[in-house]
Amino acid sequence: MHRLAVEVEGLEYRYEGAQQPVFSGFSTIVEAGDKVAIVGANGAGKTTLLRCLAGAALGGLAPTRGTVRWSENADIGTMAQDVHPDFDSDDTLTEWIGRYTKAGDDDQMVRGVLGRLLFSGDDVRKPVRVLSGGEKHRMSFGRLMLGRHNVLMLDEPTNHLDMESIESLQLALEKFAGSLFLVSHDRQFVDSVATRVIEVRAGGVIVDYRGDYERYLASQGIE
Repeated sequence: MHRLAVEVEGLEYRYEGAQQPVFSGFSTIVEAGDKVAIVGANGAGKTTLLRCLAGAALGGLAPTRGTVRWSENADIGTMAQDVHPDFDSDDTLTEWIGRYTKAGDDDQMVRGVLGRLLFSGDDVRKPVRVLSGGEKHRMSFGRLMLGRHNVLMLDEPTNHLDMESIESLQLALEKFAGSLFLVSHDRQFVDSVATRVIEVRAGGVIVDYRGDYERYLASQGIE
């Protein structure tokens, strides 16, 4: 029997004062190791669903109704669509990434992670606030690497990245053995990574498809 990552039952989210919920009555079970792409049109509620799954304790949202039950051993790492607030600091790259080390991680580990993120030499002594959007995203991935999470929740992770960085991220996520929840408009990226698709449609309809993105599009008559 497969291990469960999360069980969702009757999930609803309604913004305060709104007549209609963003979605309602959504139930699903996600198995450990599933890589779930959350797709849909702009404004459909993809990020809202992702944040409800993460929960308020991780900076997400408390659902209006329903429950989200994670497995006891779930260790969740999140990355918001806008990472800039995380870098409003005069800390150097080394100091900033050092906040996320675990017991046993030494300076060599920190330098190695920064090197894998393509930062070296004098770069590591720059304050993080001066980094470009793409560089801040790369540092955010470093934070997740050091976290050694078995669940990742990523909102538009390819924003601001060049093709080389996107390909590296794609390869890392393909190899990732844990569970992944991914919001992205990048069709090629989603198709290469996702093993399951949840589409949020206008009117609060959610379609849960157990298969990769290419097969999902085919099932909807989309080429």
